[in-house]
Amino acid sequence: MGKKDNNVWAYFFWYVFYFALFWLILGANMRSFWIVLIFYAISISFAFSRLAEELWRNVTGVRPLRLRKEKIRLLPLFEEVYADVIKADKHLSKEIKLYIKEDMDINAFAFGKETLVLTRGSIELLNDECLKGLIAHEFGHFSNYDTTTSLLMSVGNFYFSVLIAILERIKNFVDRKKKGSIVLILFKALLDCVYWIFRGIQFLSDFSLTVTRREQEYSADEFAVKSGFGEELAEVLNEIYSTSFSEPQSIKEQLKSTHPPITIRIERVENAVYS
Repeated sequence: MGKKDNNVWAYFFWYVFYFALFWLILGANMRSFWIVLIFYAISISFAFSRLAEELWRNVTGVRPLRLRKEKIRLLPLFEEVYADVIKADKHLSKEIKLYIKEDMDINAFAFGKETLVLTRGSIELLNDECLKGLIAHEFGHFSNYDTTTSLLMSVGNFYFSVLIAILERIKNFVDRKKKGSIVLILFKALLDCVYWIFRGIQFLSDFSLTVTRREQEYSADEFAVKSGFGEELAEVLNEIYSTSFSEPQSIKEQLKSTHPPITIRIERVENAVYS
């Protein structure tokens, strides 16, 4: 099994699990199977559409390059990295475009099928070599299908989140009934049991996908190194580390973090580049 396969198994498992769960809830027959399949197919088709990606860019406040100085500086860097990463992965889409988010944190991210984003903080505070390393890392997410699997998972997560919200509203309504028959008491107990089982499923899903996303960060780093931007990536990671002064994370925050400790990423990249 290859690195890309290792990074998608958790997404695939939970995608199938949610599909099967909704099928069981609706009756576990052929009619309910086709209902769930149709809803999933419509949702996935929309999630992968250009309209959905454009809507998500608007929601997240992402914009195209507009200023002349942005185009003069960033487009040559972007095209240089693009040309090299395609040599490393010939199947990489040729439709990926560069966007900017008005955020002064040093960051970058990718989503959908063709959206690669640099924050304005990265552009203002990093030199050109650091930006190349950052861009190469984000291309790694496209190469490893991270953005694709995230789109698929968003469908299952959306429907499951709606189900949890409905259960929570029903539970809160029933809990307000202070007096009731034995039937109501048993119903409340059953509802509580179902609700907490579903919340347990949600926790397991979130935790396993968090672990997977950390592995995806390592894989994207490896792709940047393989594409010839290892030194640039090491430089930008060191720059991020030297400018971040956040408090040490609690155990809860560490469990929820989708990024591995940056010092470990630096060590891995530097070992790959300088060993």
